[in-house]
Amino acid sequence: MSFGSLRLRLLAGAALFILGALALSAGALTYLFERHVERWINAELATYIDRIIAGIDKGPDGALTVVRPPGDPRFQRPLSGLYWQVNIEPGGPVLRSRSLWDFEIDLPSERQVGDELYEHELPGPDGRRVHLVQRRVELPARLGGHTARVAAAIDDSAINAASRGFAGAVVPLLLVLAALLTAAAWAQVTIGLKPLSAVRRKLADVASGAAGRLGADLPDEVLPLASEIDRLLEARERQIEKARTRAADLAHGLKTPLQLLSDDAQRLKAKGETEMADDIENIAGTMRRHVERELTRARSGANAASASANVDAVAHRVVRVIERTPEGRRLGWNIDIPSGLLARIDPEDLTEALGNLVENAARHAVDAVTVSAGIVDGAVALSVKDDGPGIPQARVAEAMKRGGRLDSSGSAGLGLAIVGDIAEAWGATLSIDNPERGCQVTLRIPLARLPARKGA
Repeated sequence: MSFGSLRLRLLAGAALFILGALALSAGALTYLFERHVERWINAELATYIDRIIAGIDKGPDGALTVVRPPGDPRFQRPLSGLYWQVNIEPGGPVLRSRSLWDFEIDLPSERQVGDELYEHELPGPDGRRVHLVQRRVELPARLGGHTARVAAAIDDSAINAASRGFAGAVVPLLLVLAALLTAAAWAQVTIGLKPLSAVRRKLADVASGAAGRLGADLPDEVLPLASEIDRLLEARERQIEKARTRAADLAHGLKTPLQLLSDDAQRLKAKGETEMADDIENIAGTMRRHVERELTRARSGANAASASANVDAVAHRVVRVIERTPEGRRLGWNIDIPSGLLARIDPEDLTEALGNLVENAARHAVDAVTVSAGIVDGAVALSVKDDGPGIPQARVAEAMKRGGRLDSSGSAGLGLAIVGDIAEAWGATLSIDNPERGCQVTLRIPLARLPARKGA
């Protein structure tokens, strides 16, 4: 799938949204877990502070001490990560757990005395930072009526380790969830775009003639598009019908003059002017075939799927007509086309296109015209080459336009535009080459898969 694919764009957008949402969720969950861990730790540290406060008393020497410290063994292990400290105010001793070893935490001053707990992030022993909870209390009169700042602390690394462990456990689950959500998005996009495949099949049926319209049996979201296409098809059919009617009118209008030409040819034969009569009959016959062809198209239209033309037969027929003209009599004609070469094009369309090319070549050639054909890259390459002055490269585009002038006499005509129209209708291409002398026009037509029509 290319980036122009709607499916790829929808899937890419869904995947990016899912990954972004899950990354945000991972960060939010980790943050919430850290806050939960801190609240749990604060509760534990508050319990230790209560025990420390309850254990403050006078020792045998009458000095204040913590006679009943918390029983957690980490308080007795140096640099264990769990600490407590009591600062007696004013100017009293500093009592601390064995885990602090010789380090004293610089406790912040607290103004209020009471049950409120204060949280701080402070430097701890061994260059670590600690999360500390502190409470300022007033000691009883029997202990001197002093105030004390009582604190319990834990290394930040313990909280960070818990957060990393949680993140390490939740990220794989989020990745699995991302895969499941992406698969669900893929299924949703596939099902959602399925009606477009139905539209494509219906369009193929319309193109092949199996159906006339897309119809209304489509989802509501696609139905407006199908309705617009059906309206375009109806408008196109009306335009084609008008064109066929005009072609039929034109063809009927030409039948009478053609009959008069045939009668004139018969009178010329009676007078002994056989050659001129034959030329008129050939020309009238060619015109009559065009008329009959347009009448046939006006009635039913060409069958593009089964069209097939014998290139060799068409070429010989066209050359026989042109070489009878005054311009054709003075030239040498060479036809190099394999027998039985079939092109996927209506024989009359090929006759019209090749006739135009050969007529142009005869008009500009000096001594000879060559008509050749062969199979090149899976297509029939039909070329008409003359030895005339050729077409200046700057005027090639002009020659392809309707009404383009190919000679210096100033006579205007259809040029090669009509050949280009026929080529486009049959999926063929037209090109002009200028060799050292003359001009070569090549018509590349798809190969036919069916046997040639009778008389092609």
